[in-house]
Amino acid sequence: MTRILLGCGLSALLVALPGCGSGRATVTGTVRYDDGTPVEAGSVIGEATADGKLVAVQGTIKKDGSFSWGGDREGDGALPGKYKVIVVPVSLSEYQLSQGETPAVDGKYTRYESSGLSFEVKEGRNEFNITVTRPKPKPGK
Repeated sequence: MTRILLGCGLSALLVALPGCGSGRATVTGTVRYDDGTPVEAGSVIGEATADGKLVAVQGTIKKDGSFSWGGDREGDGALPGKYKVIVVPVSLSEYQLSQGETPAVDGKYTRYESSGLSFEVKEGRNEFNITVTRPKPKPGK
């Protein structure tokens, strides 16, 4: 009887594991500038078509530049496929912009058509390291 209960308990635990049987793959990585320093905040967003449907994943960039993609929730992985990718910095207020602050990354990385970033998610664990540039200074600054 104890073995049956233990077996049932173990089965229930395996079913409850995140991503178990979901078809999602683990995707982690970092976002760094071309000089190697980390981008300290923002989001990495991916978009793909799976089974004829648009799917999206997102990961929050942490202070060390690391992120983990998720679809339903942060870090739960991504369905296998080829993703178009953007890096979205934390938005600046009008006041911050008027004080000369600039976004954390060049604006080209915030649009799928200009980011030049893509990533193919395969089954299992995936590592996606991204290199971006800072915005170019405005003339006269």
